[in-house]
Amino acid sequence: MNTDNIEPVEARWLTLDVALISFSAFFADMGYQAVTAIFPILIIIELKEPAYLYGLLLALSYGIGSIFSLFGGRLGDRYSKKTLSIAGNLLIPLMSISTLFPSVLLTGALFVFGWWARYFRTPSRRAWLVEVSNPQYRSKIFGFLHALDVGGGMIAVIYSIVLVLLNVPLREIVVVTIIPLLVSSLCLVFAHTNEKNKVHAEAAKKRDQEEARSLEDQKKNDFIFRALLISATFFGFSYYALGFPIVTVAQSQGSAVLGIITFGIYLGVSALAGYSLGSLRSKRPFRTLWSLGYMVAALSSLLIGISFALHSNLGIYYLGAAGLGFATGSVETFEPVLTSTLVKSSKLSGGMGWLSSSRAIGLFVSNIAMGVIFTFSEFDSYLYAALTAFFAALILLLVEIKTKVR
Repeated sequence: MNTDNIEPVEARWLTLDVALISFSAFFADMGYQAVTAIFPILIIIELKEPAYLYGLLLALSYGIGSIFSLFGGRLGDRYSKKTLSIAGNLLIPLMSISTLFPSVLLTGALFVFGWWARYFRTPSRRAWLVEVSNPQYRSKIFGFLHALDVGGGMIAVIYSIVLVLLNVPLREIVVVTIIPLLVSSLCLVFAHTNEKNKVHAEAAKKRDQEEARSLEDQKKNDFIFRALLISATFFGFSYYALGFPIVTVAQSQGSAVLGIITFGIYLGVSALAGYSLGSLRSKRPFRTLWSLGYMVAALSSLLIGISFALHSNLGIYYLGAAGLGFATGSVETFEPVLTSTLVKSSKLSGGMGWLSSSRAIGLFVSNIAMGVIFTFSEFDSYLYAALTAFFAALILLLVEIKTKVR
């Protein structure tokens, strides 16, 4: 038997541990993304609560979630990333049981607590994925993670639509999401830590030693990473929950199903964009992030706003949602990839925590602003999102010009 062409384990991009961590994301999104799709319709349309209440719940989820990201990231550099990831993941189903109670206050609180748990586990899970992956395929692996992430969300949208068409109460649909969320945690249980992947751990250690030899390069990396965090925060100011376009389409078209389909289009394009961009051989992650991520998001938000103002047909709304999905695919792939190259491996979980926190702070502001502006003028809310995303892109463009980073 000729073994000359057999790829060594170390050179494979899709190892068992990479697959398990990625499929954990798949099943997690299969759960909580259904909650994301149903929740705004339940709160705003069925329960007739004001849009600013929904925006406030999201703001609390993301704003306080930023603190949980920092806390989880710091703990991930000191303790087991696997244990922290599983612990946070097991608390996300609080979102699933949120609608079991008649009180809007308790429903909202459990929804928020579930989001905090998600933020707590994300930095450790991302750093864990970096540890068990081959650095050569980092962009492809994070693109694969994002594709499975939103692929699970696509399935969530599909079964949500089917259950809505079958007249299943919205509260009961939310409860069903607990099943894939528990499967998600089970995937993490069977994944190994870096002790089983010493090749990649040693590679990360060697990289840190090489970086230490060049203080000037490290200062440059620190500057770029700080700029990335600032830009991610401003992008967060524009990165409203897709519940707002879902409501815009549902109300303008008189159909909850058409509103949920908006979310499905967003997720589907996002999955394809993340995997395809991450798999490109010729990659310029920094430029791709601001041009195909932040800038495309700005244009897409503007398109949705103009569509609403001009009473455009459904296809234009869906085109805007597709653009937001493409932008998100780029952002979710290349933000963590850049973080993994700019931050030392010994501080990587904390770096991922700062990244998640920066986005969460932006989301806190965004969803309060979107909720208030959306209540009075839907067009102005999308215009606000477009301008802040454009500013985030401009920051990274200026950094690219200054540092020559690509």
